[in-house]
Amino acid sequence: MKKILFVLISGCLVLATGSAIAQQKQDTLRKQYDALLKGNEQQQNLLVNKMYALLKSKAEKDWITAATYFFQLKKNSVSDSIQKAAAIQFPKGVVARNNAVQVVYDEKDPVKKEQLYKEWLKKFPPVKGDKDVIAYDYAANAVGMAYAEADNVPKALEYAEKIQSPFWKGQGWSGTASMFMKKGHYAEAQPLILKAIDDAWAFKTTRKDEEGAKFAATGYPGYLRMYVKSLYETQQYDSALVYIQRVVEAEGGKPSPATLETLAKIQLTKGDYQNAFTGLSEVAAKGMLTPSSKTMLSEAYTKIRGTQGFEQYIDSLKGGLDAAVRKELAGQMINEKAADFTLTDLEGKKVTLSELKGKTVVLDFWATWCGPCKASFPAMAKAQGLYKNDPDVVFLFVHTWERGEPNPTAAAGKFVHDNKYPFTVLMDLKDPATGINKVVDSYGVKGIPTKFVIDKNGNIRFRFTGFSGGDDAAVAEVKGMVELSRQ
Repeated sequence: MKKILFVLISGCLVLATGSAIAQQKQDTLRKQYDALLKGNEQQQNLLVNKMYALLKSKAEKDWITAATYFFQLKKNSVSDSIQKAAAIQFPKGVVARNNAVQVVYDEKDPVKKEQLYKEWLKKFPPVKGDKDVIAYDYAANAVGMAYAEADNVPKALEYAEKIQSPFWKGQGWSGTASMFMKKGHYAEAQPLILKAIDDAWAFKTTRKDEEGAKFAATGYPGYLRMYVKSLYETQQYDSALVYIQRVVEAEGGKPSPATLETLAKIQLTKGDYQNAFTGLSEVAAKGMLTPSSKTMLSEAYTKIRGTQGFEQYIDSLKGGLDAAVRKELAGQMINEKAADFTLTDLEGKKVTLSELKGKTVVLDFWATWCGPCKASFPAMAKAQGLYKNDPDVVFLFVHTWERGEPNPTAAAGKFVHDNKYPFTVLMDLKDPATGINKVVDSYGVKGIPTKFVIDKNGNIRFRFTGFSGGDDAAVAEVKGMVELSRQ
């Protein structure tokens, strides 16, 4: 949480400058710095000199600016040193405040957490008119979430109402509501979710020109889905159908497989087997069935067509999936040189990408803490299985961005071993000097899972991030990318 606050605060400082002239000057400087950051080595060296010059300033905001740009220049150790020095130089400042709040986040007991929060608030009181209130919202929300997890609904609601940043209220309310639902308090969650829905809708429409409107509006479909779930769990099925139509509208009239699955769940509960069957068949045709949606489709199929032929029906729906996926992928091909690397696998053997020239390589960046990464692995295992007898196709699973693991290699090895995945796992460990995972950084990865398909000449032909949730679709995508890359 500390680093998240650091980034947000450094961005908010521009908004907090005193006058319009100061604001304009600050914006101009930021544009200059950003241009140098994106420039060549000489320009980046000039940026380094400018950042060191900022450290002569008596204003903490200049020190934070320097730390931010050193971080973006991948000089993490310099950035960390500046932040440590800033905490000493400005003991009542932003960096010191963010360091001090960490004890609030680390405490698990809600009563102790609240006490630590109040002590922190007393030491670092918010300044009236300061736009940097998000730090206080995060801290208050952390206390509220701890109470929600402890089943203390009144205290959780008390802290949910402390959020001040207009663009973050919906996020805070929905977070508390999500914890209520996790604890089975669906009725208590519903008013909070409705507030979040109304808030996000306002930012999509009447308040769309306000600061942070785009961020606030992005939660709208998710809040609707939460509300549908709460209505379903409280057996308000007709109301759930009304709100799921709003989800469909938010998705542009083209419901996602997850929405169709939720809709089918409601329809099956109401005995509407035909519509559930139709919707889930559409999901199956896109290769997006999950174990739960397949079970629901089986139930609907049995009611409509009887007990025979279900698997054959599923296969018939998927008949055109490979061709459809390849047609779509053909327009997404790229041609970029893949960065070479040498990494060590779980057994200590070194693997060098350039030595695999002549083969098609599927590169999958993942981590043990990454839920979508792990969710994609059954599909990746199936995709790898398609080529188990083909020596010209290689799958490499690069573990990176480890978090809090004293022995990342052992943790990665245990995970694949426990799940019996036949993967070649390579370890992209942090550079001790910079704190950077060099290989994932060299590929410009911003989020995981991210996968690359590299052709026999060492060129990246496909890059895709995330996991949509359907094993059949994911297998078809990997297969399509491999085959197109081999042409």
